[in-house]
Amino acid sequence: MDQYRGGKRSSISFGSYQRPSVNFNQSASSYYTPRQVYAGQQNSQNGNRIRSCNYEASFPLFALDWSTQDYVALGSYKEDAFNKLQIIHSADLATWDRVCEANVVFPISRVQWCPDGGSQQLATCSDSLRLWTFADCQLREQVNLSLRRYNKGAVATVASVGQLPPVTSFQWNAIDTNMLISSSIDTTCTVWDLQSPNSIKTQLIAHDSEVFDVKFLTQSTQLFTSCGGDGSVRVFDLRSLAHSTIIYELMPSGTTAAAAELAHTGGSKALLRLEPSPFDPNVVATFAQDSNSVVILDMRFPGSPVLTLTGHTAAVNQIQWHPFKRNVLFSCGDDCQALYWDLSSSLHAAPSSTTSSSKWNPNNLAHTSDVPQMAYNDEVYEINNLVLRPKGDWLGCTLGRQFQGVRV
Repeated sequence: MDQYRGGKRSSISFGSYQRPSVNFNQSASSYYTPRQVYAGQQNSQNGNRIRSCNYEASFPLFALDWSTQDYVALGSYKEDAFNKLQIIHSADLATWDRVCEANVVFPISRVQWCPDGGSQQLATCSDSLRLWTFADCQLREQVNLSLRRYNKGAVATVASVGQLPPVTSFQWNAIDTNMLISSSIDTTCTVWDLQSPNSIKTQLIAHDSEVFDVKFLTQSTQLFTSCGGDGSVRVFDLRSLAHSTIIYELMPSGTTAAAAELAHTGGSKALLRLEPSPFDPNVVATFAQDSNSVVILDMRFPGSPVLTLTGHTAAVNQIQWHPFKRNVLFSCGDDCQALYWDLSSSLHAAPSSTTSSSKWNPNNLAHTSDVPQMAYNDEVYEINNLVLRPKGDWLGCTLGRQFQGVRV
């Protein structure tokens, strides 16, 4: 297996390098280096040859989301008080044009279009959770939910900026779009109800330290899962918040197993992101800070991963399940790669089976995979974030100052 890249590159690159045509559909049993990718592109007999489409902003990018109408929301990542929320659009997925932008103070850690199928509303989180309206090619801040929660008004003022605990992540509920859930560094998760007077439904202390991500379980308005700086993944039920279930926790220090686990996680205990499967509410993927591994969890077999993906050679930055292909997961990282993982072979029976034999890893044994089905390699940039087009046929990435779309 060819090694990708041994060294770590800067995540903010300002070069003018424009990538040529790329081939995401090249099938291989192992990775291929950038040189091999270029060789495949030059083969005129390659019927799967496609090209990527690039958009370059004037600032480094991180947050992104892709709407059903092919609008992409991008958030800047600048360590100053002059950040941007920008909307771009493509009519042919070959070229992208800037539609509008708005000024924000702090870098946006997550942005999401409302999942109702339209492109009229979106939400962002940074120092607080905000709702925006997008109409007539204009962005307008509709309400600051965090300020409303503390009765400080609906829109931020100079005096209120930076006065509330930062919001690390959030998610809009796909079934009831009046519900959102957010996580914060103050150890809490907040469930929002846009129809209530102060927009809040409940708030709870979810972890022993910062909460870095929170998501609803698939097809549920009551169950959600979170991860945080204490190294645990927890599941909550809004109908009974007195208790939570810890389905995974990094082992305590001082044991041989803990040493091996910390080696996979880069020595960090914090879990940064998690992603519930859109098909199986029992399956959740997550990764730790500075870790090159993605762990797959099954709530039916709590305590340890049922599968560990070790294909990256540097820290993982983001993961996302394919919206229509069962058991297909994408990951990206500081090794300048986006990897395509088809985990169907890890199941012991057909996905449609409801018998116990179809459960993941019923013996609770540790399995590791280091060979994805496909890989996309960038020559220059670390891939900081990724998102799939709602139809699942294109992958969007933020790399330095670029947004790049690649057909999958």
